[in-house]
Amino acid sequence: MAALVAVMIVVTVLRASSQDLVGAKFYRVLMAWLIFFVFAEGTIYYGVFKSILLAPPTAVIHRAMFYLEKGYLQINIASTMFRFISGFFIALTLAAPLGLLFGVYDKAYEWIAPASNFLRMTPPPAILPFAIIMFGIGEAPAVFVITVGCFFPIFLATMRGVREVETIHKEVVQTMGGDQMDVLKHVILPSALPSVMTGVRIGFGIGWLVLVASEIVAADSGLGFMIQGGRMRLDTPTVFVGMATICILGLTMDMFLKQLEKYVTVRKKGGGEYIYY
Repeated sequence: MAALVAVMIVVTVLRASSQDLVGAKFYRVLMAWLIFFVFAEGTIYYGVFKSILLAPPTAVIHRAMFYLEKGYLQINIASTMFRFISGFFIALTLAAPLGLLFGVYDKAYEWIAPASNFLRMTPPPAILPFAIIMFGIGEAPAVFVITVGCFFPIFLATMRGVREVETIHKEVVQTMGGDQMDVLKHVILPSALPSVMTGVRIGFGIGWLVLVASEIVAADSGLGFMIQGGRMRLDTPTVFVGMATICILGLTMDMFLKQLEKYVTVRKKGGGEYIYY
């Protein structure tokens, strides 16, 4: 009852202060979370759900604070981020140059396109048993599967972006005395960049999903490993702490990539108007 009264007081104060658009949006988001919080606590308190099945938010917050105090959550976040960043950047450094190469040369594209379309249909989690056989339990199989998951979206998007560059734009540069490097620098790369960034965001999403699956099966640390440990102990608060942390990290990195995409794909015209290439 006290929690409900506190929620109502907070809502009243926020409603009075949310006159502008940003405040109204913040108010709606906070209202949704407060309603969820009260609903989840109420269903556990009145016995609608057992706490072993659905941990109350207060228990999840308490467990998260305990893990933060002991450093356990930070260690698992560091392990997860190391694996993901390693796999993602390996995929990016391989996929972008190869996509550019195979997109520029027609013969190479005709050879690689059917093979890449065939290979990309293999779900990355299906490669996990092979990765475990090859590398054992630890960092290597997780990084390998993340690399595979991120590679094909970036590779195919880069190749498609290069292939979709208008021929007339290349010819204009060549007519003005430009060589192949000028065409690549001033036409192909700027034109293909939006497609590349789209592939990067798609690859990020797939890699993040694959990361959790690989940590549950083939890792001895990380957020996926923490979730698996909580499941085996029937420790629902730990499971929810891991899930919430994964969501927060994924959302934060996706927001960063979204802003990066806007930054690298927007240029300024002479009159100050922003345009996308």
